[in-house]
Amino acid sequence: MKWKDIKLSQFNRLQEALKIENEEERIIEVAQVLFGEDVLDLPISEFGKKIKEMDFLKEPIPSNVPPKKISINDRKYYLDCLLGNVSTAQYVDFTNHSKTGDMSKMLSVFVIPEGHKYNDGYDIVEVMNDINDMPITVVYDIAFFFGRHYSTFMRTFQSYSIKQIKKTELPKEVKKNLVKAVKDSVTLALYPLSSSFAR
Repeated sequence: MKWKDIKLSQFNRLQEALKIENEEERIIEVAQVLFGEDVLDLPISEFGKKIKEMDFLKEPIPSNVPPKKISINDRKYYLDCLLGNVSTAQYVDFTNHSKTGDMSKMLSVFVIPEGHKYNDGYDIVEVMNDINDMPITVVYDIAFFFGRHYSTFMRTFQSYSIKQIKKTELPKEVKKNLVKAVKDSVTLALYPLSSSFAR
């Protein structure tokens, strides 16, 4: 077993399982997430082999360029996360979804069924369910790619806004407060990325 074999839904369960303090309970829960509930019915020697198969969890999730097209559960999707193409609706929805920490909601903004535009004539719940079945390696590739571009965009926006504020003839104290507000808002906008897209 490798990271590419783990679905997003399993990864979410793994994160919860790894919080279990008791080591034996944690190992059993992780094994059940990876191999199913019936893993406890295996002879101890077979269970030991399953434990060895979990060694890949010690490795970082590999990184690649995200695919432009994705096929999940016999449905085809395209990836729409280049900032030049992102609509205002996508940006607003992503910002709102990022507050939930739910990766399937966040990525549903950029993983679009073929033949559709964002949020136009398709079942968003079906898309989120498919994203939960997506390999975690692909999820991380998409999240990391968008996170990097979003971060660059926000920092460019911050720099431009501060320059424009400084050009105004507003009183010094007002300029200072506006600059601080812009810096704080960009930091706040980037915070969900630092926690959700951490590598």
